[in-house]
Amino acid sequence: TRAYVTNFNSATVSVISTATNTVIGTPITVGISPYGVAITPDGTRAYVTNQNSSTVSVINTATNLVIGIVTVGLNPRGVAITPDGTRAYVTNFNSATVSVISTATNTVIGTPITVGANPVGVAVTPDGTRAYVTNNGASTVSVISTATNTVIGTVTTGTAPAGVAITTF
Repeated sequence: TRAYVTNFNSATVSVISTATNTVIGTPITVGISPYGVAITPDGTRAYVTNQNSSTVSVINTATNLVIGIVTVGLNPRGVAITPDGTRAYVTNFNSATVSVISTATNTVIGTPITVGANPVGVAVTPDGTRAYVTNNGASTVSVISTATNTVIGTVTTGTAPAGVAITTF
């Protein structure tokens, strides 16, 4: 197994062998200011948000080469993959939106989903029915139905929420 690490100031991703805790090969060049990273459930692709490029780099994990670049909203931060591996949800900090990427075509599907100010974190439920998005500038969490790609609820939280994770029970 491998860990993929975004290197914000060098526009690269390092790959670490979890067996030896060493970096494998040379860093992978991606867009400017890589921030978030998520791996598809089958382990074949890594999706990396490039904050200052407003893009997502798609890495083939077998070759560690960038095989696609997807344009999303302004300053993408978080990324989460659905459990079936068909979609990637990307938070766009300066657009107050979430872009949905089809992993089959590596293109944005539909229009961006409007959420609260400055979305950062995103997590998809284990059953794949909802995505939860932290809105750092609004002190809320937007709940997105993945069936319709619409916001179905907003939850007020503490000041400036950032990360989000979902339990399996």
